[in-house]
Amino acid sequence: MRSTFAGLQLGLRALQAHQLALNVTGHNIANANTEGYSRQRVNLVPGNPYTVPAFNKPLTPGQIGTGVRVAEVMRMRDDFIEMQLRLESQTTGNWQVLMDGYEQIEMIFNEPSDTGISTMLSDFWKAWQQLSLTPSDLAARAVVRQSGELLADAIRHTYTQLHRYREEVNYAIGVKVNRINYLAQQIADLNKQIVAVSVSGDRPNDLLDARDLLVKELAQITNIQAVTDHKLQMHISISGSSLVQGSHASKLALVEEPDGYKVVWEATSVAAAFNGGELKGLFQLRDDILLNGYMHELNRLAEALIREVNQQHQQGYGYVPSTDPDTGPEYPRGVNFFIDISKVADGKYAQDIRLSEAILGEDGLNYIAAGLGEDGEEAPGNGENALAIAKLLQEHKVESLNGSIPDFFSSLITSLGVDSQEAQRMVANQTVLMEHLQNRQESVSGVALDEEMGNLIRFQHAYHAAARLITALDESLVTVIERMGLVGR
Repeated sequence: MRSTFAGLQLGLRALQAHQLALNVTGHNIANANTEGYSRQRVNLVPGNPYTVPAFNKPLTPGQIGTGVRVAEVMRMRDDFIEMQLRLESQTTGNWQVLMDGYEQIEMIFNEPSDTGISTMLSDFWKAWQQLSLTPSDLAARAVVRQSGELLADAIRHTYTQLHRYREEVNYAIGVKVNRINYLAQQIADLNKQIVAVSVSGDRPNDLLDARDLLVKELAQITNIQAVTDHKLQMHISISGSSLVQGSHASKLALVEEPDGYKVVWEATSVAAAFNGGELKGLFQLRDDILLNGYMHELNRLAEALIREVNQQHQQGYGYVPSTDPDTGPEYPRGVNFFIDISKVADGKYAQDIRLSEAILGEDGLNYIAAGLGEDGEEAPGNGENALAIAKLLQEHKVESLNGSIPDFFSSLITSLGVDSQEAQRMVANQTVLMEHLQNRQESVSGVALDEEMGNLIRFQHAYHAAARLITALDESLVTVIERMGLVGR
């Protein structure tokens, strides 16, 4: 037989359930602006009805409900969209680094501008052309030397800036690797807490939100694969190598090498592979775009400039006037205009390019070889060698560059502009895609204050109704307990 006090128990369950619902609603409202917070919802289900099927069950008209119970406090999250966000975060992080890198490289080259290498090349060519018209003019020779110094300074300065930026990128790699280690340890610690809660049958919703926020940041740094087991632990790997396994986190280590940091797994010293995220972009920027890209191309330009100008300059004659009226002037030959190419160390031509000591000396203007011999005779008065160098700078096809020096540099700057535009386009596309996915996730997990206020009123009315039910049942029981059995007394 159903208990006399079953109605009170039913009302109590309703009070407790809707009180919990009010608390969860208040928790949602309090965290409406909390980053990474997922909206929570109380899943209310009917209690087990009375009676249960049995041979000796009471002869009642049918099963009678026992009220409401809270099945679980659900975390509103779309795991599929979350996985898409992680994948796209890797691509976005990679292209964002490349876009920023190309912008920095464009600032270093500073083309087109009055102080860029292309302007210095043009001024250098014009100076030789002018010298070919007035080969004995010391002012014209001074312009040649000055424009040569400015060109060499521009190339050296650009190369130095690229080298410094590469060191900054290398430092950023170290920072990102340390951040990965920190995030991995935090995720492992959260895994331990999450297991302790989940094995007791509860849902660690706030801990899961905190972990997802860390995993989101980790996915932007590098390519990760994340799998969640039945205990709600998340296992994370990078390119197939385990980073987080339950409550254990593996560490990455930095190995100093001549060309920059190498990243290895601390336990095995095996090189780590990064195929996505900001780290991939940083490695690509440091090694492919800077070291083997624009720095290498600038070295090729400087090498061709030194080699070609020196070879042509050595064939011409300078002009050293004599202080003795009985002797004629000297016509020095075989002088390098730029530094001797054999003295450049490690192929860093752009770092070492400068004028030769002979040209920079006190009488250096006299050693500028403007003249060229005719039929084996010295003819320093003509400007044919200056004209030949001018043509060399403007028209001559350099075999190592597959074109002229100005065309090679123009092609280099053009490719930089194209690569930069591609990176900007990819970042713009990824931004649109990420916003779309974030909006979809927000529609599921985001807190809408208007909706929560509606829930607040709904649960409040249900709570009041449950309280009124208990009051009504209490009044009924008062009649049974205090008044029944008093007839006839």
